[in-house]
Amino acid sequence: MADLVYMRVSTDEQSTQRQTHLLAAAGLTPGADGVRIFSDPATSSKIPALERAGFHELARFAREGDTLTVSELYRLCRNLADILAVRTWCRQHHVQLRVLSGALSNIVDLAAADATTMLVNVIVSVGQFQRDLQNEPTRQGLAAAWAAGKTSGRRPRHTQLGITDQIRHAYRNGASIAALAREHRISRDAIRTAIADLLPHRTDRPIPATTVQAIRVEIPGKVADHLTSTADLGEAERHALHRGRTVRRGQGYSLHVTALPDIHQTLLAAAATLDTDGAPSADRKAYRIYANRLNASTLISHIR
Repeated sequence: MADLVYMRVSTDEQSTQRQTHLLAAAGLTPGADGVRIFSDPATSSKIPALERAGFHELARFAREGDTLTVSELYRLCRNLADILAVRTWCRQHHVQLRVLSGALSNIVDLAAADATTMLVNVIVSVGQFQRDLQNEPTRQGLAAAWAAGKTSGRRPRHTQLGITDQIRHAYRNGASIAALAREHRISRDAIRTAIADLLPHRTDRPIPATTVQAIRVEIPGKVADHLTSTADLGEAERHALHRGRTVRRGQGYSLHVTALPDIHQTLLAAAATLDTDGAPSADRKAYRIYANRLNASTLISHIR
């Protein structure tokens, strides 16, 4: 019988130190007798556990009598449907399920088909209900603010960095938008915002007021993972991501987000670090796909 240890983090920037500490305290370390470690690095919790690559590898190795161990339940599952699916898989393969910390840590086998089922359902459901209660005031506050005509979101990146005048001066002296974006490590859209009144298509004619419509943009999974782990997003942006619809595509996924164009622009700016020279090519590609889709959706909405 083996201890099958499962670990997961949502992004490349996150550390497994806490998980490793909890597992080591239980004697579950790499190289220990009977311990096999499986992981899903940079994997969103929105992807069901049974569909993750690391869990697939664990499932191929699992044998009757083994124990699936996680440091914390949310490393494996985030909602009731997911934990029920994992428990069903464990029972079908005669594998025990153990969590080392949290409200369910005192249960020897979470997959056992006994009174444990009711306890797991109650605890996980209460956790979901608590998150819903926390999100409801946010939704109501945003709705009230939008109804009052207020805008939301962070200040433009160039304003946060205090480089607006520097960008404008360089642009007047012939620097290109792409070069400025690379130099300051911010998105091209942020550069365009800083120099909006200097662009060739700028006109002094008054622009007729129009009603801004929300647009739906398909955000690549790598960008969505980066955004959900970004701590300095505004409430409107977090709300938009929370309401997004996850669509599976093979081993990856995309997040369909419907929001005002300004919110999408803020999300794009927040993901600009994915488009830097040192970023992996897959991250840069995902960022540019999002940027192109956003530009196309914005253009179509203007035509309509």
